[in-house]
Amino acid sequence: MHGEPLPESIVVVGAGLIGLCCAHYLRQQGFEVTVIERDRLGSGAARGNAGEICPGVAQPLAAPGMVSSAIAGMYRPDSALHIHPSPDAALIRFLSQFLVNATARRYRSGVAALAMLGADARRRFDELRAEGVDVEINKKGYLYVFGSESSAARVHELVRANGSAAAGPLLTGGALAEREPCLAEGARAGFEIAEEWTLDPSRFVSALVTVLEKSGVRFIEGARVNDIREVAGETVIHTSLGETRAGAAVLAAGARSPELSANAGVALNMFPGKGYSFSAEFSEPPSRLVKLEDARVAVTPMDGHVRIAGTMEFDRDHDRLNRARIAAIGKAAHPYLRGVDWSRIHSEWVGSRPMTPDGLPLIGRLPGHRNTYLATGHNMLGLALGPSTGALIAGLVTGQREQPPEFRPERFARKVRAGSAR
Repeated sequence: MHGEPLPESIVVVGAGLIGLCCAHYLRQQGFEVTVIERDRLGSGAARGNAGEICPGVAQPLAAPGMVSSAIAGMYRPDSALHIHPSPDAALIRFLSQFLVNATARRYRSGVAALAMLGADARRRFDELRAEGVDVEINKKGYLYVFGSESSAARVHELVRANGSAAAGPLLTGGALAEREPCLAEGARAGFEIAEEWTLDPSRFVSALVTVLEKSGVRFIEGARVNDIREVAGETVIHTSLGETRAGAAVLAAGARSPELSANAGVALNMFPGKGYSFSAEFSEPPSRLVKLEDARVAVTPMDGHVRIAGTMEFDRDHDRLNRARIAAIGKAAHPYLRGVDWSRIHSEWVGSRPMTPDGLPLIGRLPGHRNTYLATGHNMLGLALGPSTGALIAGLVTGQREQPPEFRPERFARKVRAGSAR
């Protein structure tokens, strides 16, 4: 908004990780901020994820070979990447663009763009803690684990080639077990990355909400948005609980964002990618995140329990918990872990991540609008990139930051009749 008067008030639609972070940095800039949430604060994909703060190893899902993997696993209930087999024009549109982006060149470009966005991530998490967001951060790094030495060597080289994180030397089975006694015979090789962090995302959400409330941010829960219009310099948002007006709005509703943008006359080529997790009791819990890469499973120690998370399921039914996916995670992780009571898993969870065809978020003005912004499409990186995205949005609204071309919403947006959900 260079040279334009700044709005006094801003509405953020969505109280997930991205929406809450946007609210925080907008409030820091002095705006009156209202957050509207269709469900509970921190619902959706915010609370049950693996808790990864991983800017150094962030990468797009659209990678060479990923499409063939998806096709192979379409009808397999135990595959790590599963497409719910139902006729869906939106899914076909998404997968066709996904295929275009799953090239080595575009993958490398995506890795660089994510590294740029997350370059300040660790600093911002430390600053949030200093500002009163009371959550413990585990800074012991990650241990990557594989079922074969060849698999470990391939990913080790890829991490080194990407250049955003420093991978330690390759380790074999005995050395791995010394570092994390919870590893079993299936863990045959791996390596460490010291820089990456984890936290309990649910505690982070609750702590951030507390800080926002103290700063004067207003929250409206249980309000479903059914219309968004820009009228006479204001953004007018009609919800199931009434009308809210503000000088600007940020649509940050995760996998629900296409429904919001369609109400404003813009269709987004995004699709929900559901992730699953559960908690388990270990006789010797890991001390830091263990990534079972061949199994596509993350094992994260949190306060009083260990979260086991994984899988990617393309399915439009956001809330349906497919127990076959929970079973698939346990089956894939079982050979790598010892001392787990698999009969007493608990806290089963499903959450829809906002997937984009190139694996990069949509951050910037909603196409065709002056005062409405998008902050969505973070795929599986909402926690890691949340504070960085919130700061970027605040900078775009105030005119202090330029629009990064890599994240322009126009690349996956098309004009539709307002109110058209597809």
